[in-house]
Amino acid sequence: MTTNAKEKNMRAIPNNAPTNVAALDLRDPNAGNASHTYGIQWGGPKDVTHIQFQHGPRGVEGSTPGVFDDDLLAILQDRLEGFQSGPYACEENQLALDGVKDAREALGLRVARRISQGVLGANATHKG
Repeated sequence: MTTNAKEKNMRAIPNNAPTNVAALDLRDPNAGNASHTYGIQWGGPKDVTHIQFQHGPRGVEGSTPGVFDDDLLAILQDRLEGFQSGPYACEENQLALDGVKDAREALGLRVARRISQGVLGANATHKG
C-alpha cells in the first residue's frame, strides 16, 4: 500500500465523539508551530467537514484566510448556552461552558496584550 504526501501530513486527534478528527497539515514552526487545516469525518468517507484556520497575517499575500480559535469557541459557547437553557441542562454542560468562557477570556487577554505590544496580526511573539 502506498501513502501519498497528503496522508503523511495527517495526524489523528483523539476525541470523545463518534467521529474522526485529524490535522490535515504539518505543524508550521514559522507560524507558532500550529496546524491550520483540520478535518472531521462524521459519516462515510465523503462526509467530512473541513476547518481552515487563518495561516499568516490577515490580508498579506501568501497568507491563507480562515477562522480563528475564538470563532469556534464562540460557536461552542452558543451551543452550550442553548443546552443549558433547555431540557438538556446538566452539570457537565455547565462545566464545559465555564471552560469555554475561561478559554475565550484568556484569548481576549492575549489579543489585548498583542495589540498593546504592536504585534497583533504578525508572526511575532509577545512578552508576558
